[in-house]
Amino acid sequence: MSPTTLILLLVLLLTVLGSAVLLFITVKYYWGERGAPPATGDARREQKEAELRLREKQIEYSETHPRETRSPDFFDNRKRNA
Repeated sequence: MSPTTLILLLVLLLTVLGSAVLLFITVKYYWGERGAPPATGDARREQKEAELRLREKQIEYSETHPRETRSPDFFDNRKRNA
């Protein structure tokens, strides 16, 4: 085989291998453990309600635990109540 044929064969093989890996990763991400098709109907409503309940808890926590800011003095690194 000539060197040109070997290079073309190697490029073709790497292209096919790269495309197969990309297809595998895409399918695994969309239908695999991490991803799934978007929810519809009741599942979407339940998901939205769960998000709202979580946000409500976050707001309650932020109201009971105010942020402690730092002093504007560069050398004073202690926290102070706002």
